[in-house]
Amino acid sequence: MLMKKRYTLNFVYFNNSGLSGRIFIVILFFMMQSWHIFAQTGFSSLSASSDATEPLYYEMLFSVEGANAISASVRQNIRLFNQEFNTYGTYNELKSDDPRGNVPARFRLEVKVQTTQDTRDVKSPNTLTIVCENTYNYIYRYLSLEGEKRLERIEIKRVVDAIEKLGRDDIPTEVGSLFGVGGLAGMLREMKNRYDFNTAPVKTQIQEKNSATIVWKIRGRLKPEIVAKLTEDVAGKKHVIPQHTPTAIDIYVGIEDRFPYRFDYFWTPDGGKSTDEPFAYLVFYNLILHTRSISASTFDYLPPENIPVDDVTDQVILQIMATGSTKR
Repeated sequence: MLMKKRYTLNFVYFNNSGLSGRIFIVILFFMMQSWHIFAQTGFSSLSASSDATEPLYYEMLFSVEGANAISASVRQNIRLFNQEFNTYGTYNELKSDDPRGNVPARFRLEVKVQTTQDTRDVKSPNTLTIVCENTYNYIYRYLSLEGEKRLERIEIKRVVDAIEKLGRDDIPTEVGSLFGVGGLAGMLREMKNRYDFNTAPVKTQIQEKNSATIVWKIRGRLKPEIVAKLTEDVAGKKHVIPQHTPTAIDIYVGIEDRFPYRFDYFWTPDGGKSTDEPFAYLVFYNLILHTRSISASTFDYLPPENIPVDDVTDQVILQIMATGSTKR
C-alpha cells in the first residue's frame, strides 16, 4: 500500500502517493513562482535609491493586476539535486467584463517539464495544468508525472466565504490577491509578503532571441523572521534552509510597461547574501498585454477521463489562514 505524503509549500497543496520526490519538488517550486484597465504609460520616474524600490514594486503589481489580458510564453530552468530541469509552456489570463463575486480573472498555465536525465518517451512528458475555468466556480490543477496522474480542485466561493466570515484584515477577500488562486498577481503579492525589496533598483537589459528589453532589476531577500523560522526550531537546533527555497530573488521589471519579465532565484544555506549564479530562473516572453484576442474557450476545462477529483479547498483555506497575505 502506498503511503500518502502531504506537501504544503506556501499556498500550494498536493497529496503525493508514489510521485517522484525530486521532480515533484521542482513542480511545486514552479507553482510557487507556480492577474480593471491600468495605463501602461505615466509611471513615475525612478532614481537609483532604495526609496524607489517600494513604489516600483507596487507599480509592477498594479500593472499586472490592471492588465485586462495577458498572454505569454513561459520558460523556467532549475538546477537542483545534481539535475537540470527545463520547464516551458504558456500562460493566459483574461479579465471579466462582469466579474462574478470576487473573481477578477480567468487564467490558464500549461507547462511541460523535462530533465537532463529523462530517458522516457518524449511523447509523454511530465505536465502541469492550472486553470481558473470559465464558470468561475473552480480552479483545477492537473499533474501528470512519470506516468502517474493527479487532479485537484479548489472551490473558489468556499475560499472567499471562509475569509470573509473570519474578517481577517491581513487577508484580502479578492481571489486575485491570493497566491495559488490569484494568478501572477497573487504570486507577486505573496513575494512581497515573504521578501524585503529594499535595495536600490539597477537599470539594465535582458536579451531574448534577437531583441533586448530595458528593465529595472530589483532584489528581494527573505525576511529575517522567515529565515529564523527556517534555520532554528523550537528546541534551538540549527537547520539549513532547504535548497528549493529561494533566499533571494531578482525581478527584472519593464521600464515602459512595469511588467515582470524575469525572475532569478538564489539560495544560501543561512539566508545570507549571495553573489553566486541563480539556481533557477523564470522568464515571460512573447508577451502580449491589453489585447482581448484570447478566446474564452481557452479557459474551458474538461477534466481527464477516469481520474478522480480530489477537492483540496479546505486545505487551501487552512494554508491561507495560516500564512496571511499582504494588503495595500
